[in-house]
Amino acid sequence: MSKLRTECLGRTYEDRVVALRDVTIEIRTGDIAVVLGPSGSGKTTLLNLLATLDAPTEGSVWLDDIELTRLSDRQASRIRSERFGFVFQFFHLLPELTVLENVLLPLWIRDGNPLKRDLYRAEASRLLEEFGLAHRKDALPRRLSGGEMQRVAICRSLVCGPEVIFADEPTGSIDRDSAELFCAAVQQLNAHKGVTFVIATHNERFLQFATKIVYLRDGSVAGVEERNLHRERE
Repeated sequence: MSKLRTECLGRTYEDRVVALRDVTIEIRTGDIAVVLGPSGSGKTTLLNLLATLDAPTEGSVWLDDIELTRLSDRQASRIRSERFGFVFQFFHLLPELTVLENVLLPLWIRDGNPLKRDLYRAEASRLLEEFGLAHRKDALPRRLSGGEMQRVAICRSLVCGPEVIFADEPTGSIDRDSAELFCAAVQQLNAHKGVTFVIATHNERFLQFATKIVYLRDGSVAGVEERNLHRERE
């Protein structure tokens, strides 16, 4: 289970800038939820609040029956490491680590048990093979193309077996062909592994396979569209 919901969620910064106001939404298990809106509409703020990377100034966020906004920093960190994965616009790969080491990083942070080293390496290597990067496992990030770095970021987000992956403008820094590969990966992971996605973007390509679309404008929900794509295909 990985149902996310918010109740009257809001975020105001210290300079009194209201980034988000009165957002109440629900994201079901297995959804591909796309948060669509122009720059400055609150997309990244909403993702950060859903993923416990930031705290709201009002309202609440729930994961199943857990109120995330009441958790301690340590409890929230555990939720992130065990149940969430992240893909960012600028990849955030550590330049001094190899591709394989970057993918392994979340496992090292979550559980640095040296007795599991071979198991961890096998899982990371399996993901790199699945995404066509096995031959790049010893390369440093500076040797990769934008599309390759994005695929490494996807592998890193998957290595702990997350229920939900948050992607913030995931196609904003890659070329069109790489963006298509990312879209294909999202659909495959959702269909075959049941991964829930929450994607903040202004790229309307994601609308072709989204099961929920949340339209944001000036920090508020301008509309929500539910789509049962599986039923439509049948």
